[in-house]
Amino acid sequence: MTNDSPATHATAGEVSRNFGQWQDVALTGPVIITHHGRPRVVLLSADRYARWNNLPTTGGSLQGHIAETSREALLEQMAEGFIALDPTLRVTKVNPVFEALAGRSAGQLVGAGWSDLFPLPTQAVIAEQMRRVLRTGEAVEFEADSTVQPGRCYGVRVFPYPGGVAALFANRTEEHSLRSRLRHALAMQTATTALPRLATARLNVRGVLAEMDEDFLRLAGFSSAELLDCRLTDIVRPPDRRALTQALEKVLQGGPPTRVETALLVRAGDERPIELSLAPILRDGAADGVMVLILAEA
Repeated sequence: MTNDSPATHATAGEVSRNFGQWQDVALTGPVIITHHGRPRVVLLSADRYARWNNLPTTGGSLQGHIAETSREALLEQMAEGFIALDPTLRVTKVNPVFEALAGRSAGQLVGAGWSDLFPLPTQAVIAEQMRRVLRTGEAVEFEADSTVQPGRCYGVRVFPYPGGVAALFANRTEEHSLRSRLRHALAMQTATTALPRLATARLNVRGVLAEMDEDFLRLAGFSSAELLDCRLTDIVRPPDRRALTQALEKVLQGGPPTRVETALLVRAGDERPIELSLAPILRDGAADGVMVLILAEA
């Protein structure tokens, strides 16, 4: 078998939208699937995979050398940590990501037993899943907290591999943190509904109202359609507009959260005293808008 078909790169979104098309591409050569520009997984035809792994490992054949080189290149490009083990759970192969994850070199890992390298109870559970895959031939997926790098969480996929079993370790720490922040934000939103004098709004980088909750609309007496794309400074009393503008500008330039006392101009033409709390909404370290908490006087 020859391997003169170069690998093709595709984003995860492209593959998800046109999986059938990329399946056809994979029949002629590997498809390296990227996420945010980084290689994550490889789509490979079953026939090509089987032929690669059935090639003799001795004899120095050109085809065997090409297949082994191709597999090594794919492992080097993966963003996940990869480890392969024999039926006794002795390590036979790792990639650089797993070396970094384990904090040990390939020379220290290959040939050692899993339980010798990772003796803690959590790691023993992973070994049990590996034995299950060896016994059933079915892949399993789960998540596990890292005992080597405290605070990190990994998604683990264990699957049959020529000569034993293999596992992929994908860092899920950021996803867990995001889900946690979303849960906290939802709880905060729910908590504010119990305080009728507390309202929230979101401003874009121009200080324009982009989002308002129902409590804010009740305070102002206007509909969302009437206030959308309106500057917050336009609906506070005129003498306070300069101070509010300066406060918003400081927050958008990376300054700390701040408070401003003013009065909201409501539909009936009255002024309703309020206190504003302004905090930047950060994106890649820069302010992408302002979150506003509005506390109205009783």
